[in-house]
Amino acid sequence: MNGEFCSGEAQESHEKIEGCLIMVVLGIDAGASKTHAVLATEEGNVVGVGRAGSANWEVVGLDGAKDALQVAINQTIDAAGITAGDIVAAGYGLAGLDWPSDEERLRHVIDALGIDSPYLIVNDAFLPLRAGTVGGVGLAAIAGSGATVVGRNSAGKTERSFGAGYPFTDWGGAGDISMAAVHAVARSYMDMGPDTVLTERLLAMTGCTDLAEMLERIMRWQVVVSGEFALQVFQAAHEGDAVAKSIVRRVGETIGANAITVARRLEMLETTFDLVTAGGVFSSQSDLLNKGLLETVRDKAPKANLIYWQSPPVVGALLLALDLLNLKSLPDTELLAARVEESLATSKS
Repeated sequence: MNGEFCSGEAQESHEKIEGCLIMVVLGIDAGASKTHAVLATEEGNVVGVGRAGSANWEVVGLDGAKDALQVAINQTIDAAGITAGDIVAAGYGLAGLDWPSDEERLRHVIDALGIDSPYLIVNDAFLPLRAGTVGGVGLAAIAGSGATVVGRNSAGKTERSFGAGYPFTDWGGAGDISMAAVHAVARSYMDMGPDTVLTERLLAMTGCTDLAEMLERIMRWQVVVSGEFALQVFQAAHEGDAVAKSIVRRVGETIGANAITVARRLEMLETTFDLVTAGGVFSSQSDLLNKGLLETVRDKAPKANLIYWQSPPVVGALLLALDLLNLKSLPDTELLAARVEESLATSKS
């Protein structure tokens, strides 16, 4: 699962880059549910944004991934009033780039987009790591629909967890939390576990009035408990429900255990490093979640610092693209993030 950030093979002369009056770079965040594309200058001014659906090849196939990327890129180019040839570097954060075998198939996708410039491809979990740390060195724990931990040390070596949920080592995404709630309610129903307010909340969410009916309908997929129910678990934990609190703490401890493994493989346990958290689960800003995570990590890596990154991950993709230009200085990350966030919000309205 380890490896280096993957640079593209496209040839771009130094003379061409220096010959541009304004250098424009492309950043792509291609996830399982949406794709964000942003064009920005070397000073960090956003000149175009674009959107598309999923570009995860595991979800939509390689052709579907290319189509989604092309839609988002074309939107940014049209908004900026430039051509694809004006883009001097690109950074792609791609969901589904999980193993070395994925690199070649996804390079074919990127090379078919018609952007003849140097590029970097990484798993999308590396984007918050690049944006939330100095120079992309440290660890990042991403928990959205699923959970992944990634890391990069000062020598440039990268490591990551599976990012594949159960039966692999990652656990703690919104879907996992919701299923843990169903499991806890089922245990209570069978007198194998304590009562919990999650029972009433699941009944309200599913519209059922009878617990046996609800469990039957869930078992037969007549009712689907989505990851959105994770918010109810966090609320119940905040209000003191012991079962909900145990689920939330387990999330922190499990993600922390994966972070320890990543840090160990990168020989960072004895060093000072930032651990960036990002994604919908961490947006809860749960003290219980963060405490479970930090205590677990600091048991083996006592110098770890916890940082919460809440801006769009595509900021990290832009920084990866700018890294390829070997500039004397990069735009301020917080200012760049604010500009990206504003541009995405404006283009959506």
